[in-house]
Amino acid sequence: MKRLLVLLAGTLTIAGATPAVSQSEPTATHTVRITATGFAPQSVVIQRNDTVTWVNNDTQPHQIVSDTNAFRSSPVLEQGEAYSFRFSTPSSYTYHDGRRPSSTGVVHVRGAQVTIALSRRFLVYRNPVQVTGTVPNGRPNEIVTVTITRYGGAQESRTLSTDSDGIWRFVDRPRIRTEYKAAWRNESSAQVPHVNVRPLVVFRILSHRANRYRVIVAAQRSYARRTVFLQRRTIRGAWVSMKRVRLNARGEARFRGNLPRGRTLARMWVGRGPGYIAGFSVVKTVRR
Repeated sequence: MKRLLVLLAGTLTIAGATPAVSQSEPTATHTVRITATGFAPQSVVIQRNDTVTWVNNDTQPHQIVSDTNAFRSSPVLEQGEAYSFRFSTPSSYTYHDGRRPSSTGVVHVRGAQVTIALSRRFLVYRNPVQVTGTVPNGRPNEIVTVTITRYGGAQESRTLSTDSDGIWRFVDRPRIRTEYKAAWRNESSAQVPHVNVRPLVVFRILSHRANRYRVIVAAQRSYARRTVFLQRRTIRGAWVSMKRVRLNARGEARFRGNLPRGRTLARMWVGRGPGYIAGFSVVKTVRR
């Protein structure tokens, strides 16, 4: 069987350094099969410095891609090929198949403290993020409290119970930049991850021929009177601003654009604001 084996030391950008590990510390390798229906198992729990090896048991090519760029993506794996990664930082790592994004998986790396991780680092207003982690003893029915801090200081908390593998999880829909911290048995997580939120930018074509459009920007904080930009994509893939548009008191505007004749890929873009990173709409094809 043809195998491609790539072994890398896993790292995750979090606050604080990972302690050195004794050479005598036992490690293990865990195998995840890539099949026509997805990853098997879909979820795996390992110890720090253990290795996960993905083996393509399907006849089609597949690729392992981290959802948050927390570990290096694999090359495209043909039938029989494999990819290995050693995870040295306790956390939870969500990933998907680069050739079939609906196929997803997660690697939970248990540590000496309760862990916490997010399935996404960036999202659009009103979209979900999964918050998950593990407890050190791996037991079920352990109580974990997650403190949620929204931009501006507003706080709330969620109390959760671990499942049979000592994993806890919930789904949040942050409407503004949000930070998360877990606590278990009076100990807090070393990680305090946050999710960056983009405003929802809706771009609608009212008339191709007349070059008329509508834009709406929605967020928890109003974008009234803000300036947005109509942009087109060049043949080299760069985005060029074509027109400045000022939103009204409701955060929307109807306007006539200045896109050229022919076929143009266009979008609306708005800069960062308090609690938000820059936002942009779905790309539309304008035909004039």
